[in-house]
Amino acid sequence: MRKILVSILGAMMLLAVPNSFAQITNIDGVWSFGGGFTTLSLSGEGAEKAEALGFETMPGFYFGVMLDYPFSSINGLTLEPGVTISHYGKSFTFGNSSEKKDKSYHCNYITVPVNLKYTFPAGGSGVGLAVFTGPRLNLGVGGNSFSTGNTYPSIRPIDAQWGIGVGVTIADAVVLRGGYDFGLTKCLKNNKDIGYDDEIAYRNSFNIGISFLFK
Repeated sequence: MRKILVSILGAMMLLAVPNSFAQITNIDGVWSFGGGFTTLSLSGEGAEKAEALGFETMPGFYFGVMLDYPFSSINGLTLEPGVTISHYGKSFTFGNSSEKKDKSYHCNYITVPVNLKYTFPAGGSGVGLAVFTGPRLNLGVGGNSFSTGNTYPSIRPIDAQWGIGVGVTIADAVVLRGGYDFGLTKCLKNNKDIGYDDEIAYRNSFNIGISFLFK
């Protein structure tokens, strides 16, 4: 299933992103800018080993820009590409009772999401509901979480996710968003010093935030 989603991710990136940027000067869409709270967590068989060494859920924040582009004749169906920057960080204590060590993990990502989004008719209430799903390509751009150490796990700087979420638009000006991004590609680096060899673990993200619309 993950291989199928990775293939879909690649296809959507190739088709949607170039087309969006090629028409950047003549776009009939709605821009939004915002940010919020996010978390980084691991799942899969290798996640327990990483957590035992102190690599637990990390909190963070994000901000970015999105474009709601009406590519279809179906009313309410839009394509929503964007770029976000996120930062995660947390201090951990790991090791056995006789040799505990403190370590602070931190990492930064540039993320390119491409959502397929459907907005339900708002009627006269002034409040609109939207649901969205699509791939995310993530590039690590700094942080010691990507460095391979001899006593702790580290993550790969490039990975892919598939996201789902919901948004609530208020007065055509403010959007409250929440979503969850499931990891599609294995995220832990091989490290034989701590017994890591092709471990199966995926990086997931929960996020909730607010954005402001610009037409």
